[in-house]
Amino acid sequence: MNVVLVAGTTIAGLVAGGVLDPLGQHLAERSHRDDERKRAEAAKTAEELDAPDSSTVTDPVTEAVPGSDPHHVVVQGRSTIRTLVAAIVTGGLFASAAVHFGADLILAPFCVLFALLVAVSLTDLSYRLVPRRLVYGALVLIVPLLVVTSAADHKWKHLSGAAIAGVVVFGLFFAIWWFMPQGMGFGDVRLAGVIGIVTGYLSLIHAYLAFFGGFVIGMVFGLVMMAVLASGRKTRIPFAPALSVGAVLAVFFGAHLAHSFFGTG
Repeated sequence: MNVVLVAGTTIAGLVAGGVLDPLGQHLAERSHRDDERKRAEAAKTAEELDAPDSSTVTDPVTEAVPGSDPHHVVVQGRSTIRTLVAAIVTGGLFASAAVHFGADLILAPFCVLFALLVAVSLTDLSYRLVPRRLVYGALVLIVPLLVVTSAADHKWKHLSGAAIAGVVVFGLFFAIWWFMPQGMGFGDVRLAGVIGIVTGYLSLIHAYLAFFGGFVIGMVFGLVMMAVLASGRKTRIPFAPALSVGAVLAVFFGAHLAHSFFGTG
């Protein structure tokens, strides 16, 4: 084990987690405010059409408090404890990735993925949102890194597997969102596409295991949330944490599981 590599990636993870958590919360709060404003404008327009002479319509924007969902799981906005936890978890994931992959270029895109997963899991638990700017930013870094890794290691087949998994997963989640938008946000669709690309780079079986695990974990987590928070069936359950845990398990244990269940290495 390269101690210097592990130590360096751990420090990088601590910094990344500490920076991305408040950034993600800021982006999620801003998106929440925009959504509330759009809903308020739509409601106001509808009321004006129904009662054009009414001059006492109250603007919901002044009454609604962005991020005031009583069913959020973790604290919203600034939180030293939450940011500290994000930094520690991200640092731990970076260190585990360094041990797992070693001094290989493939370490870089997976560290970017892990940093993204921690940040969006916390925004989904607090605001029920997956900020698209975080997802797009990670994607802009991940794709070139995977291309460079494939070129350096001459593993172009892995890159095709990443593309196939990314397209298939994005299409599947898009279909779910299209028919059940109340149960899944489009941020989950974007996130699923990124996870599909990165885990698919390892193999299509890794991608399958990531989402199989994500759905199982999400189902259990959803049932627990509905029981503990007394939220109704129509309430959107934060799915990003489940997808993230499924992806992490697939990355670190996918090869062993593939060998055990599918007889492949």
